[in-house]
Amino acid sequence: MTAPAGSALLTDAPHGRHFAQFHRDDGALTESAFVFLEAGLRRGNGVLVITGTDQVDRLFERLSASKFHPQALCDAGQLSILNTAKVLDQCSAAGLPEWAKFRASLAPVLSRLLPYGSGTRVYTEMANGLWTAGHAEAAIRLEDFWNAMAADYQFSLYCGYTMDTYSEQSYAAPLEELGRTHSDILGTPEDERFGVALDRASKEIFGIPLTQMAGVSRHDAARRFPSGQRTMLWVKRNLPMSSPQLVARARKYFTDSHV
Repeated sequence: MTAPAGSALLTDAPHGRHFAQFHRDDGALTESAFVFLEAGLRRGNGVLVITGTDQVDRLFERLSASKFHPQALCDAGQLSILNTAKVLDQCSAAGLPEWAKFRASLAPVLSRLLPYGSGTRVYTEMANGLWTAGHAEAAIRLEDFWNAMAADYQFSLYCGYTMDTYSEQSYAAPLEELGRTHSDILGTPEDERFGVALDRASKEIFGIPLTQMAGVSRHDAARRFPSGQRTMLWVKRNLPMSSPQLVARARKYFTDSHV
């Protein structure tokens, strides 16, 4: 299987990096999460995973196929698994995460992982669950809380999202806020192909490949996104009436390139 785009950051995961990646399906998300977790476990990192039961099952299956023993790692304390819904319930009030509750829920787990002195990695889908349910404000607040937690605990943090970034509806939410709260937004191989399709569509409609214009955006948050997503953010901000036509044509070219 081809290594996911951004795999160097997924494997190296330096302390202090808080990165996200958007996938259109659970299978691709699982594969990227596995790359992140496997590299950490092989390096002796302490690893915290916060996700749902189905994703835990998929990740355990992938780890077992790579000769790991997930339950033994949990028993030894190197690997810790938390359920997304339970953690969100513990750290939220009136539908929004609260800092004191968030810290009280996660600080003890991070402290237990500290004996693994070669580093700590965290993989979470907490914000993804909120974002997918339409609770963008809560998701962004949660990402800010993770950044605040990093002031006291050294870890690398990978936030997995399932999101169709080739649909203009995904850009109705404040997507640039996810760029602001992360050090990096990793691309995927599909992002690169969609960027090519967008350039083809925009050149036909506007006479210029818009990735050139989006690439010089002055918005720091937007610059963190892969080129195709950066183009879409630029179009929604500067040419909102043109985005439906642009996306429809680009999606056709993107689909045709797969056939």
